[in-house]
Amino acid sequence: MHLERPVLLASLLAAWIEAPTAAQEKVAIKRSESSAECTCPKEGRWKAQNLEGWMDCTGPINFRKTLDEVKDKGTIWILDDNCSEVFGEASGKKDEDLLMEMLKDCTFEGRINGDEDGVKMVIDVSWKLENDEFIEGEMHSNPSLQGMMCEYFRPYEIYYDEPIPPKDYDKLKKQMEKKLEAARKRDGKPAK
Repeated sequence: MHLERPVLLASLLAAWIEAPTAAQEKVAIKRSESSAECTCPKEGRWKAQNLEGWMDCTGPINFRKTLDEVKDKGTIWILDDNCSEVFGEASGKKDEDLLMEMLKDCTFEGRINGDEDGVKMVIDVSWKLENDEFIEGEMHSNPSLQGMMCEYFRPYEIYYDEPIPPKDYDKLKKQMEKKLEAARKRDGKPAK
């Protein structure tokens, strides 16, 4: 009889330790809700306002260049139901398309190849959605050029403009899928 009691007590203690408490369950629910609460941008056409940025270079020659404000446009495609990936299709042929992935904190990150006055660079891009029609973003890079180390930074804002016209949707989506495949290949990501 004395042996059963410690075994029973040990079993209850083990079950109590393994079983989540009400507080732990609430935290788990809150975590899953927070990922569900991430804002997804509207699929459609967007207008971008590249705000004033800068590029600093140090080395044999030091210089700082101010990057003027520039307007741009493109299309954002939502690639899956949980908005874990979105594709920014550039409207200009010389501009690069952008594959963005949602992070746990609900921001998005991606990477493109860029060029500023002949300086080739890989640019890290981040988005923070204020709501489904407004995105604040930043571009960062640390390129090197002929013995100079540079730092590049440009903030920008993206505003939802209009949905993709339903009559053109299928045709435009097929065109986008080809560009998406090329962007995945460029980024070293598997095709889906």
